Amino acid sequence: MNINLVKFIVPCIDSIIAKNFYKRIFGFGSIKEEDKTIIVKINNTLKFKLEECEDYINNHYIFEVDEEYFKFIISNIKKEKLYFGDDINNLENKKIKKTSSKNEIYFIDPNSHLFQIYSKISFNPQ
Repeated sequence: MNINLVKFIVPCIDSIIAKNFYKRIFGFGSIKEEDKTIIVKINNTLKFKLEECEDYINNHYIFEVDEEYFKFIISNIKKEKLYFGDDINNLENKKIKKTSSKNEIYFIDPNSHLFQIYSKISFNPQ
């Protein structure tokens, strides 16, 4: 079976603020803006549809990224002076969870969505 998730609706209070935040932190670019809805390109197959609404439930988004992109995200989070943490219950300790297989952080976006970002560590036997 071949199945791909191509678009995910992200509810937000202000789609412009969300778009700009995702651009600064992740480097995501917008591809379509119409009224209060913005389509943001995550990669070649996945897009976020930023949709303004008054009432919504906060979501938990989990991304696996490569080590270089993980460092890029951490750098941008630090530039923005955002809180992040190494545990879902400690989002302000500014630590990176490091295990033998991955590096991982958690942080909250301007719409109070929880982001969990991790990179698998490449094993390079020497």
